[in-house]
Amino acid sequence: MKDMTLRWGDWAAVAVYFAITLLIGWRAKARQGNATDYFLDSRRTHWIIAGVSLYATLFSTVSFVGMPGEAYKNGVLYGLYSFGYFLFTPLAMWLLLRFFYDTRSFTAYEYLERRYDGRVRTLGAILFLGARLLSGATVLYAAARIFETLVGWNAGATILVVGLFTIYYCYVGGMRAIMLTDFMQTAVILLGLGCILFKLLALAGFDLGAVWQNAAGQGKTFGQVLKPEFYTLDPHARFTFWVWLAMSVLAPLNNYGTDQLVVQRLLSTNSYASARRAIWLKTAAALPLSASFYLVGLLLLYYYQRVAPPPPKVEADQVLGLFISQHLPQPVPGLVVAALLAALMSTISSTVGSLATVGTVDLVQRFSRAELSHEKVLALGKWFTVGGGVLTIALALALVFVGQRTETTVVEVANVCNSLWGVLLVVVLAGIFTSWATARAAFVALLLGIAMNATLPWFFYFGTPPAERISFAWVGLPGMAVATLVVLAGSLLDGRKTRQLAGLTWKQQASKP
Repeated sequence: MKDMTLRWGDWAAVAVYFAITLLIGWRAKARQGNATDYFLDSRRTHWIIAGVSLYATLFSTVSFVGMPGEAYKNGVLYGLYSFGYFLFTPLAMWLLLRFFYDTRSFTAYEYLERRYDGRVRTLGAILFLGARLLSGATVLYAAARIFETLVGWNAGATILVVGLFTIYYCYVGGMRAIMLTDFMQTAVILLGLGCILFKLLALAGFDLGAVWQNAAGQGKTFGQVLKPEFYTLDPHARFTFWVWLAMSVLAPLNNYGTDQLVVQRLLSTNSYASARRAIWLKTAAALPLSASFYLVGLLLLYYYQRVAPPPPKVEADQVLGLFISQHLPQPVPGLVVAALLAALMSTISSTVGSLATVGTVDLVQRFSRAELSHEKVLALGKWFTVGGGVLTIALALALVFVGQRTETTVVEVANVCNSLWGVLLVVVLAGIFTSWATARAAFVALLLGIAMNATLPWFFYFGTPPAERISFAWVGLPGMAVATLVVLAGSLLDGRKTRQLAGLTWKQQASKP
């Protein structure tokens, strides 16, 4: 595939994007006086900014390209996941969110210490650091490969430039810079999406009925949900009702209960009510936006089957880039590249910021023998920002040098990382819904669950021929099942009593006025 050619107008659009990002970082620097300012924007972020930031941080360059590619190749059935996330988000808020607002928490893992003990909190924090570091590096690597295909940029150079620039504005502006740039970056993403969508609709004669009928004739709409095979219990099936249900329930519970990447934005607001509004904004906005990206895929399918000659042999994820290079005049390709950069930088900045917060608050500050001053904690946070960013860049570069043979596997590693959140979720839910779950049982449950979900996939997933693999949605079930058994049965057998649990269980929270 021929690389997209960027002209002077396109480069001007990219340059303006970088300049605005840098300006936001510098302006945010003025509001830093202590660690609360740096990590949580003084807990005064408006809920609209927090809600938009939530969307931006969970949306990546891979999503920008991957959702249209999925619709082009396999149809829109996978888009039901967005609807499922919408349905089960209220459950996650109702069960989990209130526990972060009883105390002035900095991280999602402080609850683990209040409910269990410091060992459980430390292990939960270490789990987050490892999984989020690998996940962030994977996203950075995968996005760099997209830019290599789309624009012809060297993957290693893209990782270095984008990574170092992101570290810089995170270091300078802290959480306020991250969330304000998220807000701006979302606007850039929407503008890029709008340009692509309008051009495709115009080429299709704005005939959405014909576009839908074309996809339906190939079995790429929602007709699959009416077929018995969609409800099969075969774990090897790619996407079934049961895969949808598992993903729809677990994803919001993991996001709002165990992932500092998400929780940190909610803790930056001034109240539980503001955090709820932010979540509702993000959830309500994500549904039509996801639908728009899937619609782009169906429009591409229609265009290259009914309007223009079929594209050359390119991967499904490359079709969008091919269309942009052929049909969008400058500076629109530059705007789309800026949108892809925005999606990437939002994810990486959120990763770096959350790594810095957890490393500083959950590890160094807790284990320091002397009480650290506000200035010292702030300095540590900035150094952790640099350190977390450099590690993310280094790991992404390592993935580049490993070579092409691991490319598919590396993307799948992100799904294995996500399975680790389920183990932590089990321990959190046991603490919330029982008064008898003990710290010792929770610690052992975490250890065993992490060990299983970090090792078994390498034997039973990556070590299995693709045609014989189970769906990635089930990869995390063994660790979750073992963790559930250990924390519940182990707590009943543990002779130690649990500590005072005032306000730390769901029953006590629900009884509050």
